[in-house]
Amino acid sequence: MTEDMTRETVLSIDPGRAKCGVAVVEGPSPVAIKRKQVTDTLKLVQEVLILREQFPAVSRLIIGDGTGGATLRRALAAAIKDLPIEVVDEYCTSQRARERFIREVRPVGWFRLVPKTLRTPHLPYDDYVAVILAEDYFLRKMCE
Repeated sequence: MTEDMTRETVLSIDPGRAKCGVAVVEGPSPVAIKRKQVTDTLKLVQEVLILREQFPAVSRLIIGDGTGGATLRRALAAAIKDLPIEVVDEYCTSQRARERFIREVRPVGWFRLVPKTLRTPHLPYDDYVAVILAEDYFLRKMCE
C-alpha cells in the first residue's frame, strides 16, 4: 500500500431476488471485515440505513451488477442520497465465496467427515460474496 492511500469504509451488497449479502468492510490493505450478514431483499434498504447508523464511517455503497442489482440500486439511491453508489463486476464471485465459505466455516455433525472437495455450503453465503466484492473494489483502487 502506498503511503498516500487512506483507509476507507464501504458497505458492500451482493444483490439477489430473495436475499442479499451485505458487508461493512474497511480497506484497502489490510482489509478489515466490520460486519457481514445475509438479509431478505425486501428489507435491504432498511438494513442499509441501520448499518449506516452503526458505522458512520461508511463513505460509499458497493453493489454487484448481478441479479436484481438495477432495481436495488434505484431503491438505495432514492433512500440514501448522500453516498455514492459504485457498481462492480460480480464475475466468479459466487464461486470464490463458496470456496472461502467451505474453507472457513467448520461443518457440523457428520458433514465433518465429508472431504472439503465434496462439501456444499449448509448456510447461505451471500455475505461472503459481499466481502469479496469489497475486496475486489479495494484491489482495483490500489492498482489505479
